[in-house]
Amino acid sequence: MNSTFDTVARVHDPRPRSATPFSIGLLGIAVGLLTLWLLRDSSSLDGATRSTVACLAIIATIAAYELFVARVYLRPSAGLASRAVRPLSIVRVELRLAALASVYAGIGALYWLLPEYHGAFYNPFWSLLGTLAPYALIAAPFYFAWMDRHQRETDDAYLLWARYLFRGGRPANWRPVREMLAGWMVKAFFLPLMIVYLSTNADHLNASLTTALNAPFSLATFRFVYDLSFAMDLMFGTVGYICTLRILDSHVRSAEPTTLGWLVALICYQPFWSLISNQYIHYEGSVFWDNWLISMPVVRIVWGAVIVALLLCYALATISFGLRFSNLTNRGIITSGPYRFTKHPAYIAKNLSYWMVTVPFIEPLGWRAAVTHCAALLAVNMLYFLRAKTEEKHLMNDPEYREYAEWIARNGVFARLVRVFD
Repeated sequence: MNSTFDTVARVHDPRPRSATPFSIGLLGIAVGLLTLWLLRDSSSLDGATRSTVACLAIIATIAAYELFVARVYLRPSAGLASRAVRPLSIVRVELRLAALASVYAGIGALYWLLPEYHGAFYNPFWSLLGTLAPYALIAAPFYFAWMDRHQRETDDAYLLWARYLFRGGRPANWRPVREMLAGWMVKAFFLPLMIVYLSTNADHLNASLTTALNAPFSLATFRFVYDLSFAMDLMFGTVGYICTLRILDSHVRSAEPTTLGWLVALICYQPFWSLISNQYIHYEGSVFWDNWLISMPVVRIVWGAVIVALLLCYALATISFGLRFSNLTNRGIITSGPYRFTKHPAYIAKNLSYWMVTVPFIEPLGWRAAVTHCAALLAVNMLYFLRAKTEEKHLMNDPEYREYAEWIARNGVFARLVRVFD
C-alpha cells in the first residue's frame, strides 16, 4: 500500500519550472553548429570570427523565443513593465552610461595592469572586442533609454553607482551595486577565456571533422565527437557571458558571496590551472585510455562510447542554460535537460570523464606513480565537490532553487537509486 501511495505521489509531484526550456537550447545549438558548418570552408574567416558568428546565430535564435514567445521580460524577476511606467529622463540615461563607462574603464585598467593579458594567447579576444565594441557603444544609449521608461525600480545598480561616483551620494543599500560589479568581474574574467578556447576549438573541430570523414568508425570519430562536445559547451558559455541583459531576464540576480566559492571556481581556469596542475595536482600519466586498450578493441569501443556519452552530457548541461550560463552567479534556476536528474550533471560527467580518459590507475612506471596520479585526480574531484557545495549554499538563497533542490531530493536519479535498493 505504501509503495502504491509513493508512486501516485511522485506522479503528482511536477518538476519546478526551468528558467528556459531545454528544447530551445537544443534548437540554438543546432543553429550554431549549422552556422559553423556553413562557414567551415571560408578561408577569409579565422576560427574566432566563425565561432563568433555561430554564437550570434545562437543568441538570435534563443532571444527571438525569449522575447516573442516566452516574453520573459514580463516575468517578475525581470522587473520590467510591458508599457512605459515613467517619462524618459535623459539625465538618468546619461548617469547610467557614465556608470557603464566607469566599469569598462576599470576592466580595461586591469587588463592593462595584469601581464597575463599582454601575451598572444588573448589575441582572438582583442580582435573580437575591436570588431564588436562599436556596435555595443551604439546600442547602449538606446537600451538604457528603453530600460529607463520600463524598469519598475527607478534606482537600479547603474544609477546608484553613478550617483556615488559622480555626485558623492552613498547608496542606502549597497547590495545591488556589489552584485552589478561582481557580475562584471565574472564576465571580464571568463569571457576572454571562452572566446580564446572557442576560437581554437573551431579550428580543431574543422580538422577533426575532415579526419573523421576520411576514416569513419575509428579513433578519429571519437576525437571529432570530443571536439564537438567542447565546441557546444564553449559556444553556450560564450553566449551566456555576453547576454547578461534584464530584457532577456538573463541578468545577474546574485553573485557568489564567499571567498571560498570564488577561489575554487577561478582555480579551475587559466592562468591558475596551469600552475596548480603542473606543480601540485598533476594527475596525467604516460598512458591514456586509447593506448591502454589498444589490444582490446571491443572494450576500447565501449570505453570510448562511455567517454563520449559523459562529454555529451557535460555539453548538454551547459546548453540547458540557454542564454543564462555563468560561473559564480545566479541568473535563473535551470531544472530541465540533465538538471532534471541531478543538481550537478556537468560536474559529475566531467569528473568521471577525467578518470576514464587519463586512467591514472594505469602507470608503467609502477604503483607508486599510479597512486600519486590517483591522489592528484581525487584532489581535482574535491575541488569540484567544493564548487558544487559553495554554489548550492549561494543558490539556496533563491526560493526557486530551494524548491528545485527539494524536488531533486525526492525525484533525482540518486533518490530513485536509493528507493530501488531500499
